[in-house]
Amino acid sequence: MQSTTISPTPGVLKTAATAALALSVGAGTAQADVRTLDDIVVSATRTERSAERSPIATEVITERDLQALGAATLRDALRQTPGVLTTPGRGDISIRGAGANGTLLLVDGRRLAGEVGQGFELDRISVARIERIEIVKGPMGVLYGSDALGGIINIITKSPQDGLEGQLEGSVGGSEAARYRLQGDLRGRQGDTGFSGWFSALKQEAWRETRTARPQVPLQGQPVPPSAHPSPQLQQLPDSQPVGVSLREPTELINLGGRLEQQLAPAFRLGADLDYTHERRSGDFIAMMHPSNVSGPRGSLPVRNAPVNNDWENDRWNLGIDARWQPREALQIDWRSYRTYYEKDETITTPLWREMGYASQADSASVSGTGKVTIDSHELIATLGEGAHRTLVGSEYREEERDTPFFNPENIPETATNRYLAGFMQHEWALSERVDLLGGVRHDRASNASNATSVNLGGQYRASEALNLRLNFAQGFRSPDSPELFLNRETPAGRLVGANVADAALGKQAASLDPETSDNIELGLSGRGDGWDYDLALFQTRISDRIERVNRGDFTTFDNTSRARINGLEAAVGYRLAQPLRAGLSWTLLDSENRETGERLTLAPRHAGELSLNWTPDHAWQIDASVRRVGSQVVSAGAERADGYTLSDLRITYLPPTLGNTELFGGVDNLFNASIDDQLGSEPGRRAFVGVRQFF
Repeated sequence: MQSTTISPTPGVLKTAATAALALSVGAGTAQADVRTLDDIVVSATRTERSAERSPIATEVITERDLQALGAATLRDALRQTPGVLTTPGRGDISIRGAGANGTLLLVDGRRLAGEVGQGFELDRISVARIERIEIVKGPMGVLYGSDALGGIINIITKSPQDGLEGQLEGSVGGSEAARYRLQGDLRGRQGDTGFSGWFSALKQEAWRETRTARPQVPLQGQPVPPSAHPSPQLQQLPDSQPVGVSLREPTELINLGGRLEQQLAPAFRLGADLDYTHERRSGDFIAMMHPSNVSGPRGSLPVRNAPVNNDWENDRWNLGIDARWQPREALQIDWRSYRTYYEKDETITTPLWREMGYASQADSASVSGTGKVTIDSHELIATLGEGAHRTLVGSEYREEERDTPFFNPENIPETATNRYLAGFMQHEWALSERVDLLGGVRHDRASNASNATSVNLGGQYRASEALNLRLNFAQGFRSPDSPELFLNRETPAGRLVGANVADAALGKQAASLDPETSDNIELGLSGRGDGWDYDLALFQTRISDRIERVNRGDFTTFDNTSRARINGLEAAVGYRLAQPLRAGLSWTLLDSENRETGERLTLAPRHAGELSLNWTPDHAWQIDASVRRVGSQVVSAGAERADGYTLSDLRITYLPPTLGNTELFGGVDNLFNASIDDQLGSEPGRRAFVGVRQFF
């Protein structure tokens, strides 16, 4: 497919489109930018097709959108996306209320090795590498397997381009938690050889808030203040102590990467990707529990609500090789193998080491998230047919290995491995110029969980440019992860034991977990006219066999305990009020329920919406203002509801005619200094930023 290059024009292109289910194997194999709805080709499908001829709802964020937002990381990029909720100070992300475990994050279709829940994943991904982001709303089990209960976020990185192009950008902003950023990219092609490369460096200063730690020590099964404990050593602990808690940790983040392509023959292309991420963070916190060096009935006595110092370094390497062979027009074969490796070195110590009986602060280091994760994956896909019929047949083998002390009660590192083998098929049928149908099926076999089968069936009818009707049924699933199966450690709430772990002392037998499954049906309407466009979706998602923590008296484990239901309405409309002024309004309503408890689901506010204005008085200036409202929500099971919040942002870009391809930009996040409920993390108040961008 012919690629399209973004020129540095000030127009912002933000499109809510529909797209088929697809991923082209290898980075950069489907690299079309969004110009109009007719041009959109979303590579979140494993075949390339126009968004105009697809029944699946997809949001597309282009490179130009990211520039207009002044986004530095993926968290910044997603903060204004309808139907996608990112908590302000946490790494949680949820699509249409399906929860943090129901969203699959991909880079060029690759799963990323990282921490369970991807706690900081959104901040680790720099926009320097991003050409566009495709957000598919609804289960994607047929083509992506586990974890796509609610949808996927597929980040398409910058690919080789004809000629030579690039950009360099720097920005600084914020009075509290100041952020400094430098990034750039370069890509081109000479003959049969193409390349792309990018880098980014991000430094964020700390944002702290003084809070009070009130340590407690167990006594006969009940927590008491240190002064009430009989241990002379622990009585040295203060009953309360002020702590400068890090609401945003000081961070240093470096990203480097690139891609090389070689056209070895007219019908055969070979490609390779390599990228590296290094992250350093440090912070001060109040921990739920930190072990002391004073012996108790079950080993060292834990101290709850203890002040701690947390330092960690993360490194990730991603290496991929892919090939495409197209011997004839009606047959294309894609192969890809990749490894993604993540290593975390974390140290948690306490400034009260002397009072807890340690010889030094270094000796007070506790078990932490230190560990290694490796994902090896191999994919082979054949696409057959042309014209009205096209069939995709594929297979995937994936091995995920996690090495961590969490799997051993003695805190000795152990390795847990999960293996997955899948086969899938999808058929696309252009029944007529107005009607398109799509259907698929997939079967997954997992080494440590039950097998899963997913299906999808959808269609779209284009009555006119002003009225498109889509109807889609899709299934997704999530296999239990390694901690849910193999975790074995003491926590502030007692022993936490994975389902597969057997422990005679606890009376715990090994048990299996079924995958969580989701069924989703969606009816959508969309259209456009002279200066206006709209998209409306009604959907219902039912989730079965939800995996949750269950208390068994002497221990807590994981089991398939509940069902859930989500009814939703998502609407977006855009209208040009005058030639230089355009308004947009989006709104999402969610009615979610845990069918066993009657409670709302986590990360599923009843409503969330945004009003935006875009003013482009001439080719040099662009001003964007937005106000988004997120209603109250449940952050974690059993917790109190976090209050809703309203945030306002302002963005300005200026392309001085006398400076050629130099663009100046700036803005203010949280313009009116709104506060955020502490349960949602943190929001460092009003933050201004300025920057410069050079195209070449």
